[in-house]
Amino acid sequence: MKMKKMRIKICGMMILASLSLSACGAHAADRADEALLTAQDAAERAMEGLKALNLEQFNECTDNYVETYYNWIGVPVEKEYRVFNELLQPGVKTGKWKKKYESNHKFAEKMTENLTWEIENVKENGDSAEITMEITNLNMADVTGKYEIYLLENMLNSPGIGLGQMIKDISNIMDDEGGLLAILDACDKDDICTLEVTVTTYRENGKWKIHLDDEFINAFMGNLNEMAYSEDVQKRLDELEKQQEEKLLDEWAEEYADDVERQMEGWFGE
Repeated sequence: MKMKKMRIKICGMMILASLSLSACGAHAADRADEALLTAQDAAERAMEGLKALNLEQFNECTDNYVETYYNWIGVPVEKEYRVFNELLQPGVKTGKWKKKYESNHKFAEKMTENLTWEIENVKENGDSAEITMEITNLNMADVTGKYEIYLLENMLNSPGIGLGQMIKDISNIMDDEGGLLAILDACDKDDICTLEVTVTTYRENGKWKIHLDDEFINAFMGNLNEMAYSEDVQKRLDELEKQQEEKLLDEWAEEYADDVERQMEGWFGE
C-alpha cells in the first residue's frame, strides 16, 4: 500500500473551523449605518467584517448565508453558510458546544491575524460588478502540510503502525500543544502567500453583495484549497511517507513471520 494513499488530508476538518480578516481604511467603516452606495463599499465592509470576525457585518455584505433547516414541527435547527459555518450555528456559544466554539473562534482569529488586501480595480455594469483584489494571508496550504508532518512523525514514533496515535491526534486537532493552533502560533511573516482574485458582486434590494465563490474563499483562506506545499514541506512529507512505508513493511513482515511460526507449531508441535 502506498503511503500517499494514507496521507492525512485535513482540509475538510479545517473548513469546519472556518475563517476570517485587516481594516484597509475607514471609508466603508464610516458608512456602517448607511446604505452601501458602491460595489467597492461592499467589498471593503465585507473584508473589514471578515478581519474583525464581525460575522453579522460580513454576512450583510455577502451571500454567505445559504439555507435554514427545520425540524418536523417547523422549528429552525440548523443554518448553512459557505464559510464560518461552525461559528454561526444557533446555540454554539453556550452549553456543551461552548468549548468547541471557543477553539474554532480562536483558530479563525489566528487564520486572519496577518491578512491584508488591496482593491486594485472595480468595473461596474448596471447591477453587477467585478472587483479585482490582491489578498495576502498566511500560507494555510503549508500549515496543513506541517500538520500532516506532525501526524506522520507521531505515527512513526508510536507502537505498531501508529493508527491509534493518529486518531488521538486528530481528535485533538485544535489542541494548543502540537495541534493546528500551535502550528499557527509558530508561523512568521515569511509564511505568507499573495493571490490576485476577481470578485463578482451584484445589487440586491438596492445594496451591493459580494459573491463567495471558490476562488475568493481560497484567496482569503490563504490558498488552503490548493494544497500546494512549499518545497521544504513537500520534501519532509516525502521523507516521512517513505519511512512510514518501510515501517508498514516491517510490521507486515513481522506479522507474517509470527503466523508462519504459529502454523509450524500446529503442524509439528513445540
